[in-house]
Amino acid sequence: MSSLRWVRVDSCYVYHVLNAWDDGPRIVADVMQYDRPALFPNADGSEPTGDAEARLARWTIDASGASDGVTRRVLDDMTGEFPRFDERRTGLRHRFGTFAARSQPEAGLDSVAWLDLEAGGRTCFTVPPGDTLSEPVFVPRSADAPEGNGWLLTVAWRGEERRSDLLILDTDDIANGPVAAVQLSHRVPFGFHGNWIDGAVCR
Repeated sequence: MSSLRWVRVDSCYVYHVLNAWDDGPRIVADVMQYDRPALFPNADGSEPTGDAEARLARWTIDASGASDGVTRRVLDDMTGEFPRFDERRTGLRHRFGTFAARSQPEAGLDSVAWLDLEAGGRTCFTVPPGDTLSEPVFVPRSADAPEGNGWLLTVAWRGEERRSDLLILDTDDIANGPVAAVQLSHRVPFGFHGNWIDGAVCR
């Protein structure tokens, strides 16, 4: 397993990138941006103060050589982590994205946020207090379905029951909650993200 790393640009920090693409002479990257790095002490060794929270931001990098600047714009003010998108758009401009979100400051990652980055809308589903959610994963409704048309899968930790559920949400109706749930009798520990791929692709 590779070590956890972050990238710093002009006093902002990133662990996870949603997607990135070329836009003429520019590189555009949608990232979860921190004002200070989470999980690590300050440079002088002292403990960090205040909350380290990430927000989805768009970084535009001028690759023409005309400048070395990076412009940053926050796309959504809801805090969260673990961004995902319709991976058929990898390396291409995308419209939709999702991440595990925090509905209020004292909550854990208790929500799934589904964003339309063209229209500017956000839809959320939030689990009851004491429950938390893992990284949402997008699954297209079919191989040729339009971008963002499908389901989001996320594992929910049921705090009072001390077990987990796999939740399936329809991207057309995120706010109404899961269309199906696989109820498990045990806990599925939250872990580092990964993808299942067809073995034939690796041969």
